[in-house]
Amino acid sequence: MQKRNRMNFLMLCVCSVLLMGLGKAALALEPVPEVPPPKSWDHFVILVWQFKTNVVKDKALYESVNLTGFHIDRSNAALKQFADETKWPFYVDHAADKGYLHLGKNAGAVVKQKGIINRPNSLADPATIAKMKGFLKTNVEASKGSSGVAYALDDEVSLASFCTPAEVDGSPNSIAGYRKWLAQEYPDIDALNKQYGSSYKSFDEISPRSFETFRGALKPNAIGTLNLSMWCDWRSYMDTQFSEVIADLVRYTNTLDPSTPVGFVGGQGPNAWGGYDYRKLCKAAQWMEAYDIGSNNEILRSFWNQKHAHVQTYFSSKDAKKDAWFLWYYLVHGNRGVIAWPDGWFNNGEVAPYIKANAETYKEVQGPVSKLIIDGEFQHDPVAIYYSHPSIQVTWAMDAACHGGTWPNRSSSMDNGMATSMITRIGWVKALEDLGIQAKFVNVDHLLAGDLKKGGYKVLILNRALCLSDKEAEAIKDFAASGGTVIADHLCGIMDGHGKAREKGALDDFFGVKRDLSKGILSGDTLTEVDCEKDYHKLSNTNWTGANAPKHAGVAAFELGLAEDGGKAEAKAGAVPVAIKKDKAVYLNLSTVGFVLNRENGQAKEWLPFVQGLLKDAGVTPRLTVSQGDKPAEQVEPIFWKNGEKITLCLIRNISRSAKIDGFGDAGSVSEGGKAKIKLTFAKAVKGLKNERTGKELGDGASFEDEFTPWEANVYTYTP
Repeated sequence: MQKRNRMNFLMLCVCSVLLMGLGKAALALEPVPEVPPPKSWDHFVILVWQFKTNVVKDKALYESVNLTGFHIDRSNAALKQFADETKWPFYVDHAADKGYLHLGKNAGAVVKQKGIINRPNSLADPATIAKMKGFLKTNVEASKGSSGVAYALDDEVSLASFCTPAEVDGSPNSIAGYRKWLAQEYPDIDALNKQYGSSYKSFDEISPRSFETFRGALKPNAIGTLNLSMWCDWRSYMDTQFSEVIADLVRYTNTLDPSTPVGFVGGQGPNAWGGYDYRKLCKAAQWMEAYDIGSNNEILRSFWNQKHAHVQTYFSSKDAKKDAWFLWYYLVHGNRGVIAWPDGWFNNGEVAPYIKANAETYKEVQGPVSKLIIDGEFQHDPVAIYYSHPSIQVTWAMDAACHGGTWPNRSSSMDNGMATSMITRIGWVKALEDLGIQAKFVNVDHLLAGDLKKGGYKVLILNRALCLSDKEAEAIKDFAASGGTVIADHLCGIMDGHGKAREKGALDDFFGVKRDLSKGILSGDTLTEVDCEKDYHKLSNTNWTGANAPKHAGVAAFELGLAEDGGKAEAKAGAVPVAIKKDKAVYLNLSTVGFVLNRENGQAKEWLPFVQGLLKDAGVTPRLTVSQGDKPAEQVEPIFWKNGEKITLCLIRNISRSAKIDGFGDAGSVSEGGKAKIKLTFAKAVKGLKNERTGKELGDGASFEDEFTPWEANVYTYTP
């Protein structure tokens, strides 16, 4: 049976590779085959990058702190032999070499320019793909058949340089692919001309236009007349091209080693640039390390099951408690491991003290308790958050308007912490988690397939869903007609699925609203809620334009020209109506950015009971309440996994963390107060509750008492 399955898998991979010759649309529609993690990856693993360390030389040091994982860069016979002898897990990085999916030193040629640029080592050039496949053949053949857990095509892959703006790829092959893609997106050239306001005679006349072409139209009073569809289509095609290349390389690598998953590491946040449309990338890769930027962790957990491994980057903070929290946090959130950057960990035959301090943590998170989570089925509440990539594109354009002609300087690192689309998404995720609710992200594929009704969802949150197609709007209405509640925050459906302003919002009648967008948003003189021209270090009261907007529940009212039109406003922020309700639809006209800004200082607490009330009206209440003393425990997040008939419940301190690509990032305190007594109150009684870390049997019932250490996680099992 195993031999037959292997042959069937190989035939599938070969057929998938052959599909590349039949046109790009065929590959884009089908996800790559699923390759589950191998047996050597049956637990949470800490894979130590070979930087300023050599696992062969430092083996005793690794073992002294319970580290037994590493990485191979491209190919290395000595490390492969070490793996054969020790059976230690490892992954292979740069398997497709460097300079292709990551441009390296060539990246400087494509950034900080306003026009369409040819990409060095164009991904539309068959010669580039052939070179990468040559490297893959060499590197995979050198490492397969051992204890390897995965192949990474490259690190920090991108169309250009991370997600920094770069209008690639203007090469002839790329433009030919763009024209072919457009011909598949539009019924005919007349339909495209109607969309763009153009007069092309054929698709062969079309060439991409840079963002600079459309930048002048981005004015605070002109949101309702924008037509960014030509630029958005160009960005969407480049996302498609990038994902197709990754998928092609994944399928090819599967033919070389069908038992080991293939993907990439150093993934960026969802963005208009770099190729980072996660709806497409999750179809193209079989595993991924993505920095936790813009709710990447929750997006991957939503779009993939646990057979698609996702891992985090682990930079030590040099604070042992914060490091311990980090490892527990990402384990209980479903990560299958971390890739550790060991700068300063091993020096002169010694292990750094802050690493020694977590030796037992390293052992435990990689031990049996991890198996209760990493192969479980994530148990979300009946709440979905909509992921709209066209809306991410348009939001980037609105954010960039504050830079004027210097928009090419809006670096990826700036976007990571200050992009409006990312902050509002984080705001929804954190607010729900603070309320004990776990949501799941859904994209257009799930929506149009009817997954919301099939999955028993009660609430759909349209987070900054500026762009909605007619089909998406109809599917949303259909969900509401079946009994679901739809909650939108702001600017919902003001554009179509390509980024062109509608005369009337796609869901205005549904929500019972009308709007005059010429009156502007927030303070009235801005297009963005975070003005990076004022303070580009991080979100602050200086750059938050919502600081000057009307407020409700501690957050900013958004559309100044919004009015009731069949719906009823439950509240007002000054003269601006908010929380307009019509049947099962709620239009908030609010933004979560203020909540994110003030969450850690305790000044945003009004938002939580407000959201809690909306969820309760929709029939959604938490499965578990955690108390400390006579008050709800602050920022203690419950996460549920299912393994057979049993549920694994994890509790973790849910502090805010701003991830970085070169360090631990900014994070709140985890050690205030130390170990504390907590009370767990279930909405429904459970059987056989057991603390799997302490071995304590808590028994049957609905209410239990235990202890909680804020820099660690509590892990329980029970039967519903």
